Amino acid sequence: MPKITVKIDPSTCILAANCVGMEPTLFQIGSESHVELIDSDSNLQGTEYTFEASDPEVEKIEEAVDSCPTRAITLTRS
Repeated sequence: MPKITVKIDPSTCILAANCVGMEPTLFQIGSESHVELIDSDSNLQGTEYTFEASDPEVEKIEEAVDSCPTRAITLTRS
């Protein structure tokens, strides 16, 4: 499985939460003024999280990234 890193730019995030609606197992609305990342056990990971994901999971995450109206989310493959 490929390793990916998902990052959220808190200065750009406007809490539109499209990503949360599309991929609630990774994105959540937290106590901060931006979306935050969570792991598979629902532990808070903040604004940057590196993990292994299957190709279908990566595709779903890419769709959530693309749904961000301010492009506050980036995904990179390691």
